[in-house]
Amino acid sequence: MKVLHAPSQKNTTLKKSIGNLTFVIILALFAFILVFSLIKMNRPLDSLPSEEVLSTPSKTHDFLAISNLLYFSIRTMFRMIIGMIWSFLFSFVFGVLAVRYKTARRIILPMVNFLESVPLLGFLTFTTAWLLGLFPGNVLGAECVAIFAIFTGQAWNIMLTLYQIMEVIPSDLSNVTDQFKYNPWEKFWRLEFVYAIPGLLWNVIISQTAAWFALVASEQASVALPKDTTLFLPGIGSYIQIALDRADFKACLWAVLALLLNVIILNFLVFQPLVRATYYFKYETDVESTIPPRSIIYRLLKEATLTHYCSHIFSLFSQFWIYQLPKIWYFLKLDRLYKRIAKLRNFFKTLWYIGLGVLIIVCSIKLYHFLPHQDFGMIPRLTLYTTLRVTLAMIVAGLIFTPLAIWVASDNRRLNIVQPIGQILGSIPSNVYTPFIVIFISMEFDKLEWWILPLIMVGCQWYYFFNVIAGYLAIPDDIRDVTKIFKLSKWHWWVKYLIPSILPYIITAIINAAGAAWNADIAAESIQWGKKSINVTGLGQYISVNDGIKDKSALGTLAMCFVVGLCIAFVWQPLYRVAKEKFHY
Repeated sequence: MKVLHAPSQKNTTLKKSIGNLTFVIILALFAFILVFSLIKMNRPLDSLPSEEVLSTPSKTHDFLAISNLLYFSIRTMFRMIIGMIWSFLFSFVFGVLAVRYKTARRIILPMVNFLESVPLLGFLTFTTAWLLGLFPGNVLGAECVAIFAIFTGQAWNIMLTLYQIMEVIPSDLSNVTDQFKYNPWEKFWRLEFVYAIPGLLWNVIISQTAAWFALVASEQASVALPKDTTLFLPGIGSYIQIALDRADFKACLWAVLALLLNVIILNFLVFQPLVRATYYFKYETDVESTIPPRSIIYRLLKEATLTHYCSHIFSLFSQFWIYQLPKIWYFLKLDRLYKRIAKLRNFFKTLWYIGLGVLIIVCSIKLYHFLPHQDFGMIPRLTLYTTLRVTLAMIVAGLIFTPLAIWVASDNRRLNIVQPIGQILGSIPSNVYTPFIVIFISMEFDKLEWWILPLIMVGCQWYYFFNVIAGYLAIPDDIRDVTKIFKLSKWHWWVKYLIPSILPYIITAIINAAGAAWNADIAAESIQWGKKSINVTGLGQYISVNDGIKDKSALGTLAMCFVVGLCIAFVWQPLYRVAKEKFHY
């Protein structure tokens, strides 16, 4: 018996050792990224490379050296991590407020729905100066601009996802928590948060596309100083911009590979283990019959002794966080204070709407006087052109990737193979494909405008793909079994069963894809390749040409926001309301 157990014991010890080593390496890697980036950030703003310096061939060659990509990747990864943390904090606070309080919901949901569809440039136009002013003369201000761009790419989607999931929690689960007399704090952390984790992870993966796009775009954006000097934030985005300005395809290719490596590392070390760890959090009756997703890192960390120690510490902390912390609330009698304030909610509601109305009127008057009146006549035509391109690209992307997502999600083995690849490809922002599009455009195809559609599609297609997969996987198994019993035809299977079942997810995908498509269109309508500019008539081209002219940039941004607001108010929200009321389980 001892001979039989000896190899097993050695194998277990080896697995624990490898697991502990993996844990230490991952922890050391992210700690190094955070500490190293914090040290590099706290520097004078004029220490950043300027456009004047990079205009010389030798300095440009030094900036575009392949050896710099490691340093640039570290800075880019740091911004992504910090932006993700802030996105989660925002989502939990405002998502819970929207679920718990009707008054807050009336304010938060329309605002977030609108902000989700506003292109990135709409935020940077009005927030860059303010964020730079937080740390005058310091690189930290420019870092805040880039991190805020990442925040805008993820936060709205994550918050809406949390709200939507918490709204459809099965009543039997809520009844159980009521029987155990959970307070709202315990109910959130023990039921609502756990129930929402799988859906949140899926949408975080989806949001990576917008987040990486925002990061690359914000790093490409120049920082204007009072002395009219242009500075570039060190990162893969600025590297790509300098390479495009110098028409250096080799440097663009290396930058794309570096960005792709960053995406793979983040998915491999973070998202894949999290998806695997939370797989059994799904509310399914026969989840054991399905094949869980694979993750090498998860298997290694599961065997690690350090992981078990951390799990024990986390368990002790969760006991304090969930059960002991609310006692302070009741000990200080803050619950009574809250009830008294709640009696005045009508007063605060009225005060809020009056203040909001006054603010809108004042801002509208100031904007009217600030905007260039001579350009008002051309804006409707430019907006129409851009809107048609965005709409066409979204329709084509939906027609291609909705059936593709169904085909992938309908088979577990197929899903396990395609899902990691989709996560990686979906995290690559659309502006990274610009150098490859430029090659075709340079072959005397610059007069054709068909090439703008693929650039818009790569910015929004993955929202269809992942949302439809999530919708298909959310269909209860008993409903799927019923469709097999009745042997529906392909047409009835799609029209009577599948589309109504996933309609809320499709509408969510359209809303999410709209903002990404607008971002991609703005980048695609004006492409710079060396000294050659390739422009397409539209709102994005108007904004790009007038970059740095505040009044014209604001006018173009407001035109986009106006179109987005009309779509949300009169198209997407009514459709989503119908889908939520009529097509749900």
